Amino acid sequence: MEKFTTRGFKILMVAVVVLIGAVIYGLSAGSSVFSNLFGIVSAPLLTAGTNMTEGAKEFIDLDGMSKEELKKLYVELSEENRKLREQLVDYYEVKEENASYEDILSVKDAMPDLQLTSASVVGRDPNDVFYDFTINRGYLSGISEGDAVITEMGVVGVIDEVYATSSRVRSILSEKTKIGASAKECGESGVIASDIQFANSGKVKLLYLTRDTQVQAGTIITTSGAGGVFPSDLLIGRVDSVERSNADSSFYAILTPYVDIKTVSDVFVVTDFEGKGDVQANLPEASPEAEDPAATAQKGNE
Repeated sequence: MEKFTTRGFKILMVAVVVLIGAVIYGLSAGSSVFSNLFGIVSAPLLTAGTNMTEGAKEFIDLDGMSKEELKKLYVELSEENRKLREQLVDYYEVKEENASYEDILSVKDAMPDLQLTSASVVGRDPNDVFYDFTINRGYLSGISEGDAVITEMGVVGVIDEVYATSSRVRSILSEKTKIGASAKECGESGVIASDIQFANSGKVKLLYLTRDTQVQAGTIITTSGAGGVFPSDLLIGRVDSVERSNADSSFYAILTPYVDIKTVSDVFVVTDFEGKGDVQANLPEASPEAEDPAATAQKGNE
Protein backbone atom coordinates (compact mmCIF):
# COMPACT_ATOMS: atom_id res chain seq x y z
CA MET A 1 0.00 0.00 0.00
CA GLU A 2 1.45 3.35 -1.02
CA LYS A 3 2.23 5.78 1.73
CA PHE A 4 0.45 9.12 1.91
CA THR A 5 0.04 11.83 4.50
CA THR A 6 -3.34 12.53 6.04
CA ARG A 7 -3.24 16.21 5.02
CA GLY A 8 -2.07 15.46 1.49
CA PHE A 9 -4.76 12.81 1.11
CA LYS A 10 -7.51 15.20 2.14
CA ILE A 11 -6.25 17.81 -0.33
CA LEU A 12 -6.27 15.30 -3.18
CA MET A 13 -9.78 14.14 -2.29
CA VAL A 14 -11.09 17.70 -2.34
CA ALA A 15 -9.30 18.36 -5.63
CA VAL A 16 -10.77 15.25 -7.21
CA VAL A 17 -14.33 16.16 -6.20
CA VAL A 18 -13.92 19.69 -7.59
CA LEU A 19 -12.34 18.42 -10.79
CA ILE A 20 -15.11 15.92 -11.42
CA GLY A 21 -17.75 18.62 -10.97
CA ALA A 22 -15.84 20.93 -13.32
CA VAL A 23 -15.51 18.20 -15.94
CA ILE A 24 -19.23 17.49 -15.93
CA TYR A 25 -20.02 21.18 -16.35
CA GLY A 26 -17.35 21.63 -19.02
CA LEU A 27 -18.60 18.75 -21.12
CA SER A 28 -21.96 20.43 -21.40
CA ALA A 29 -20.67 23.99 -21.87
CA GLY A 30 -17.77 23.39 -24.25
CA SER A 31 -14.07 22.75 -23.91
CA SER A 32 -13.00 26.42 -23.85
CA VAL A 33 -15.39 27.29 -21.04
CA PHE A 34 -14.27 24.18 -19.22
CA SER A 35 -10.59 25.09 -19.55
CA ASN A 36 -11.13 28.52 -18.04
CA LEU A 37 -13.28 27.18 -15.22
CA PHE A 38 -10.85 24.38 -14.54
CA GLY A 39 -7.89 26.74 -14.34
CA ILE A 40 -9.62 29.08 -11.89
CA VAL A 41 -10.95 26.39 -9.56
CA SER A 42 -8.11 23.89 -9.60
CA ALA A 43 -5.06 26.16 -9.50
CA PRO A 44 -4.91 26.70 -5.71
CA LEU A 45 -5.80 23.06 -5.00
CA LEU A 46 -3.14 21.71 -7.31
CA THR A 47 -0.60 24.14 -5.88
CA ALA A 48 -1.32 22.87 -2.35
CA GLY A 49 -1.17 19.28 -3.57
CA THR A 50 2.22 19.98 -5.14
CA ASN A 51 3.63 20.96 -1.77
CA MET A 52 2.12 18.02 0.13
CA THR A 53 2.30 15.00 -2.18
CA GLU A 54 4.59 13.49 -4.77
CA GLY A 55 1.80 12.88 -7.24
CA ALA A 56 0.79 16.48 -8.01
CA LYS A 57 4.02 18.06 -9.25
CA GLU A 58 2.77 20.22 -12.05
CA PHE A 59 -0.37 21.76 -13.53
CA ILE A 60 -2.31 19.95 -16.20
CA ASP A 61 -2.48 21.98 -19.39
CA LEU A 62 -6.09 21.68 -20.59
CA ASP A 63 -5.87 24.25 -23.40
CA GLY A 64 -6.78 22.67 -26.66
CA MET A 65 -7.92 19.35 -25.14
CA SER A 66 -10.72 17.67 -27.08
CA LYS A 67 -13.91 16.36 -25.56
CA GLU A 68 -12.56 12.80 -25.83
CA GLU A 69 -9.41 13.80 -23.96
CA LEU A 70 -11.49 15.46 -21.25
CA LYS A 71 -13.58 12.33 -20.90
CA LYS A 72 -10.39 10.28 -20.60
CA LEU A 73 -9.16 12.62 -17.90
CA TYR A 74 -12.47 12.25 -16.08
CA VAL A 75 -12.12 8.45 -16.15
CA GLU A 76 -8.56 8.66 -14.87
CA LEU A 77 -9.57 10.97 -12.04
CA SER A 78 -12.44 8.66 -11.10
CA GLU A 79 -10.05 5.70 -11.02
CA GLU A 80 -7.59 7.64 -8.87
CA ASN A 81 -10.40 8.55 -6.52
CA ARG A 82 -11.34 4.86 -6.22
CA LYS A 83 -7.75 3.89 -5.43
CA LEU A 84 -7.51 6.58 -2.77
CA ARG A 85 -10.70 5.30 -1.12
CA GLU A 86 -9.26 1.77 -1.12
CA GLN A 87 -6.06 3.08 0.46
CA LEU A 88 -8.10 4.76 3.16
CA VAL A 89 -9.95 1.50 3.92
CA ASP A 90 -6.65 -0.41 3.98
CA TYR A 91 -5.19 2.19 6.33
CA TYR A 92 -7.95 1.78 8.91
CA GLU A 93 -7.87 -2.02 8.63
CA VAL A 94 -4.12 -2.08 9.27
CA LYS A 95 -4.53 0.40 12.11
CA GLU A 96 -7.17 -1.84 13.75
CA GLU A 97 -5.01 -4.95 13.29
CA ASN A 98 -2.00 -3.19 14.82
CA ALA A 99 -4.09 -2.14 17.83
CA SER A 100 -5.20 -5.76 18.29
CA TYR A 101 -1.60 -7.02 18.05
CA GLU A 102 -0.49 -4.42 20.58
CA ASP A 103 -3.18 -5.60 23.00
CA ILE A 104 -2.09 -9.22 22.60
CA LEU A 105 1.55 -8.29 23.13
CA SER A 106 0.72 -6.28 26.25
CA VAL A 107 -1.04 -9.28 27.78
CA LYS A 108 1.67 -11.71 26.70
CA ASP A 109 4.39 -9.45 28.06
CA ALA A 110 2.63 -9.38 31.43
CA MET A 111 1.83 -13.12 31.38
CA PRO A 112 4.10 -14.93 28.91
CA ASP A 113 2.70 -18.37 29.81
CA LEU A 114 -0.74 -17.58 28.35
CA GLN A 115 -1.73 -18.98 24.95
CA LEU A 116 -4.13 -16.45 23.42
CA THR A 117 -6.46 -16.38 20.42
CA SER A 118 -7.94 -13.02 19.44
CA ALA A 119 -11.63 -12.79 18.53
CA SER A 120 -14.33 -10.23 17.84
CA VAL A 121 -17.90 -10.06 19.13
CA VAL A 122 -20.22 -10.82 16.21
CA GLY A 123 -23.57 -11.33 17.91
CA ARG A 124 -25.62 -10.37 20.95
CA ASP A 125 -29.07 -11.47 22.07
CA PRO A 126 -30.95 -8.32 23.11
CA ASN A 127 -33.17 -10.47 25.35
CA ASP A 128 -30.25 -12.03 27.26
CA VAL A 129 -30.33 -10.52 30.75
CA PHE A 130 -26.75 -11.64 31.47
CA TYR A 131 -25.26 -10.10 28.29
CA ASP A 132 -23.77 -13.29 26.87
CA PHE A 133 -22.48 -12.94 23.31
CA THR A 134 -21.04 -14.76 20.30
CA ILE A 135 -17.48 -14.46 18.96
CA ASN A 136 -16.04 -15.30 15.53
CA ARG A 137 -13.69 -18.10 16.63
CA GLY A 138 -14.43 -21.77 17.28
CA TYR A 139 -12.79 -25.17 17.62
CA LEU A 140 -11.04 -24.73 14.26
CA SER A 141 -9.07 -21.96 16.01
CA GLY A 142 -8.22 -24.21 18.96
CA ILE A 143 -10.96 -22.92 21.27
CA SER A 144 -12.60 -25.29 23.75
CA GLU A 145 -15.55 -25.16 26.11
CA GLY A 146 -14.49 -23.74 29.45
CA ASP A 147 -11.70 -21.52 28.08
CA ALA A 148 -11.35 -18.18 29.83
CA VAL A 149 -12.23 -15.03 27.88
CA ILE A 150 -10.43 -11.78 28.71
CA THR A 151 -9.30 -8.41 27.36
CA GLU A 152 -6.18 -6.40 28.18
CA MET A 153 -8.30 -4.75 30.91
CA GLY A 154 -9.42 -7.94 32.66
CA VAL A 155 -11.86 -10.86 32.86
CA VAL A 156 -14.85 -11.09 30.49
CA GLY A 157 -16.28 -14.58 30.90
CA VAL A 158 -16.03 -18.24 29.86
CA ILE A 159 -16.55 -20.14 26.60
CA ASP A 160 -19.92 -21.89 27.04
CA GLU A 161 -20.62 -23.41 23.62
CA VAL A 162 -18.19 -24.09 20.76
CA TYR A 163 -18.85 -24.50 17.04
CA ALA A 164 -16.52 -24.72 14.06
CA THR A 165 -16.03 -21.00 13.48
CA SER A 166 -17.88 -19.39 16.38
CA SER A 167 -18.39 -19.71 20.11
CA ARG A 168 -20.84 -18.47 22.70
CA VAL A 169 -19.36 -16.66 25.68
CA ARG A 170 -21.01 -16.83 29.10
CA SER A 171 -20.24 -13.47 30.66
CA ILE A 172 -18.93 -12.74 34.13
CA LEU A 173 -22.38 -11.26 34.84
CA SER A 174 -24.09 -14.65 34.40
CA GLU A 175 -25.46 -16.41 37.46
CA LYS A 176 -23.78 -19.60 36.16
CA THR A 177 -20.28 -18.10 36.16
CA LYS A 178 -18.15 -18.69 39.27
CA ILE A 179 -14.57 -17.41 39.42
CA GLY A 180 -12.00 -17.94 42.13
CA ALA A 181 -10.83 -14.49 43.25
CA SER A 182 -8.52 -12.84 45.73
CA ALA A 183 -7.72 -9.51 47.31
CA LYS A 184 -3.96 -9.79 47.53
CA GLU A 185 -3.41 -6.65 49.54
CA CYS A 186 -5.65 -8.14 52.25
CA GLY A 187 -4.66 -11.77 51.85
CA GLU A 188 -8.29 -12.84 51.40
CA SER A 189 -10.02 -14.98 48.81
CA GLY A 190 -13.54 -15.73 47.69
CA VAL A 191 -15.73 -16.46 44.68
CA ILE A 192 -17.04 -14.02 42.09
CA ALA A 193 -20.73 -14.55 41.30
CA SER A 194 -23.70 -12.58 40.05
CA ASP A 195 -27.46 -12.72 39.60
CA ILE A 196 -30.08 -11.01 37.47
CA GLN A 197 -30.29 -7.98 39.76
CA PHE A 198 -26.55 -7.40 39.79
CA ALA A 199 -26.20 -8.15 36.07
CA ASN A 200 -28.73 -5.46 35.23
CA SER A 201 -26.50 -2.88 36.93
CA GLY A 202 -23.28 -4.37 35.51
CA LYS A 203 -22.03 -5.52 38.94
CA VAL A 204 -20.74 -8.76 40.47
CA LYS A 205 -20.30 -10.05 44.03
CA LEU A 206 -17.28 -11.39 45.88
CA LEU A 207 -18.73 -14.04 48.22
CA TYR A 208 -17.43 -15.77 51.36
CA LEU A 209 -15.74 -12.86 53.10
CA THR A 210 -15.05 -13.32 56.79
CA ARG A 211 -16.64 -11.23 59.53
CA ASP A 212 -13.36 -9.44 60.15
CA THR A 213 -12.65 -8.87 56.45
CA GLN A 214 -10.18 -6.16 55.50
CA VAL A 215 -11.68 -5.78 52.02
CA GLN A 216 -13.08 -2.29 51.56
CA ALA A 217 -14.14 0.17 48.88
CA GLY A 218 -11.32 0.63 46.37
CA THR A 219 -9.76 -2.81 46.91
CA ILE A 220 -8.60 -4.40 43.64
CA ILE A 221 -9.82 -7.96 43.05
CA THR A 222 -7.96 -10.41 40.78
CA THR A 223 -8.33 -14.05 39.81
CA SER A 224 -6.84 -16.54 42.26
CA GLY A 225 -6.38 -19.41 39.80
CA ALA A 226 -8.59 -21.67 41.92
CA GLY A 227 -10.68 -24.05 39.84
CA GLY A 228 -8.22 -24.26 36.94
CA VAL A 229 -10.37 -22.18 34.56
CA PHE A 230 -8.73 -18.78 34.89
CA PRO A 231 -5.01 -18.17 35.36
CA SER A 232 -4.14 -16.22 38.47
CA ASP A 233 -3.58 -12.47 38.72
CA LEU A 234 -6.02 -11.37 36.01
CA LEU A 235 -7.85 -8.18 36.90
CA ILE A 236 -11.54 -8.58 37.71
CA GLY A 237 -12.73 -5.32 39.22
CA ARG A 238 -12.65 -2.78 42.01
CA VAL A 239 -14.74 -3.01 45.18
CA ASP A 240 -17.58 -0.50 45.50
CA SER A 241 -18.71 -1.51 48.98
CA VAL A 242 -18.84 -4.38 51.49
CA GLU A 243 -22.31 -5.54 52.53
CA ARG A 244 -23.86 -7.95 55.00
CA SER A 245 -26.45 -10.42 53.79
CA ASN A 246 -29.86 -10.26 55.47
CA ALA A 247 -30.42 -13.95 54.75
CA ASP A 248 -27.48 -15.48 56.61
CA SER A 249 -25.48 -12.53 58.02
CA SER A 250 -22.53 -13.37 55.73
CA PHE A 251 -20.36 -10.63 54.23
CA TYR A 252 -19.78 -9.98 50.55
CA ALA A 253 -18.30 -7.24 48.39
CA ILE A 254 -19.95 -5.51 45.44
CA LEU A 255 -17.60 -5.00 42.48
CA THR A 256 -17.63 -3.06 39.24
CA PRO A 257 -15.76 -5.17 36.64
CA TYR A 258 -12.96 -3.40 34.78
CA VAL A 259 -14.39 -4.62 31.44
CA ASP A 260 -17.77 -3.27 30.35
CA ILE A 261 -19.41 -6.53 29.29
CA LYS A 262 -22.32 -4.75 27.64
CA THR A 263 -20.13 -2.98 25.08
CA VAL A 264 -16.96 -5.07 24.72
CA SER A 265 -16.15 -5.73 21.05
CA ASP A 266 -12.76 -7.49 20.95
CA VAL A 267 -11.56 -10.24 23.29
CA PHE A 268 -8.87 -12.87 23.78
CA VAL A 269 -9.56 -16.53 24.50
CA VAL A 270 -7.02 -18.15 26.83
CA THR A 271 -6.58 -21.54 25.17
CA ASP A 272 -3.83 -22.73 27.50
CA PHE A 273 -1.84 -21.73 30.57
CA GLU A 274 0.14 -23.37 33.31
CA GLY A 275 -2.30 -24.97 35.74
CA LYS A 276 -5.26 -25.08 33.37
CA GLY A 277 -7.73 -27.79 34.34
CA ASP A 278 -6.10 -28.30 37.73
CA VAL A 279 -9.19 -29.46 39.62
CA GLN A 280 -7.11 -29.88 42.77
CA ALA A 281 -7.17 -26.10 43.09
CA ASN A 282 -10.83 -26.03 44.11
CA LEU A 283 -12.90 -22.92 44.63
CA PRO A 284 -13.12 -21.93 48.31
CA GLU A 285 -15.90 -23.52 50.29
CA ALA A 286 -18.33 -21.56 52.37
CA SER A 287 -17.15 -20.94 55.90
CA PRO A 288 -19.20 -22.35 58.83
CA GLU A 289 -20.53 -18.87 59.48
CA ALA A 290 -21.60 -18.19 55.88
CA GLU A 291 -23.62 -20.61 53.80
CA ASP A 292 -23.58 -20.43 50.01
CA PRO A 293 -26.59 -18.27 49.03
CA ALA A 294 -27.28 -20.63 46.12
CA ALA A 295 -27.50 -23.58 48.50
CA THR A 296 -29.77 -21.60 50.78
CA ALA A 297 -32.10 -20.82 47.91
CA GLN A 298 -32.14 -24.50 46.88
CA LYS A 299 -33.13 -25.59 50.37
CA GLY A 300 -35.97 -23.10 50.30
CA ASN A 301 -37.31 -24.71 47.11
CA GLU A 302 -37.26 -28.23 48.54
